[in-house]
Parts: sequence; C-alpha cells; structure tokens
Amino acid sequence: MSGTLNNPSLKTGRSFDLGKMDLRQLWIAYLTYPTILLYFALAIASAFVSAHFFAGWTRTLCAMIAVVLVYPVVWYLLHRYVLHGRVLYKIKWTATLWKRIHFDHHQDPHLLDVLFGAPVTTLPTIAFITLPIGYLIGGVGTAAAAFGTGVAITCIYEFFHCIQHLNYKPRSA
Repeated sequence: MSGTLNNPSLKTGRSFDLGKMDLRQLWIAYLTYPTILLYFALAIASAFVSAHFFAGWTRTLCAMIAVVLVYPVVWYLLHRYVLHGRVLYKIKWTATLWKRIHFDHHQDPHLLDVLFGAPVTTLPTIAFITLPIGYLIGGVGTAAAAFGTGVAITCIYEFFHCIQHLNYKPRSA
C-alpha cells in the first residue's frame, strides 16, 4: 500500500514510461500532457498580448532572437551549476524543491511525471530570464513575445529531452 501512495503516476492518474514507448506513443503522450498543454496555451496568450501591445516587427524579432540566444545558455548554466551543485540539497528549505526538480528525474528518467519540469518552477524561471530582455527592447509587447519564445523553446527542449530517454532507434543514421 505504501508503494501505491508514493507512485507519482497514481497521483496524476496518468503514467507514461518512455522505456516502453515508440515514437508515435511519445507524440501522443507529449501533445496531451497537461504541462505541455499549459505551455502551448501560454505561448498563444503571449502572442495575443504581444499583438495587442505591438512594438513593431524589428523590436519584436530582436526580443525573440535575443531570447533564442540567451535563454538556452542560462537554462544550461542553471542546470549545470545550480541543480548539479552542492547547495540546494544541503539546505533544509530547498532540499524538497531540489528533489522534485532534479533528483527524482535522475532516479527514474523514463517517467514523464518527473521528466517534465513542473510549471511552478519552470514558469518563474522562464519569466525571470525572458521578460526583462523583452521589456528592455520594446516594452510590454516585446516582453510578451520574449516570454512566449521562452515557453516555445521549453516545449521543444522537453520533446527532445523525452527522445533522449525513449527506447527508440531511428531508421537511418
């Protein structure tokens, strides 16, 4: 019984094991996963806000390009030096957060429940990195475009992250 209470798939009602999926099943799981659906909705909402407060194509594209260049580097540095660092798990009030964000994934990387970042941790990170870049380039409209770009990059990253853990062999080199 205690094993059932600790099983994350039973809490969400859905469980996907990448070790047992093919690419088609991954696409279905990915495109119906609540976190990914939330990200899609936020990207669309960001596009509407960007259009409403439109700052012109030049500023909007500059903000989006800046995020494409900066966001993956910052995301990597956070992963490499903060999540793989020695601080978060040693501090009592951050240990639980670190466990959910990083440790659980490394314990069982085939479960989507722990493979995807939780919105409660990823969205503030995306906002913290992208909104200032966009706002400095052109205000509210470009901040929304920058945030939407960060969310879209996260969706792409999450899909390729899944493929890395999928028991899948491409048909050709």
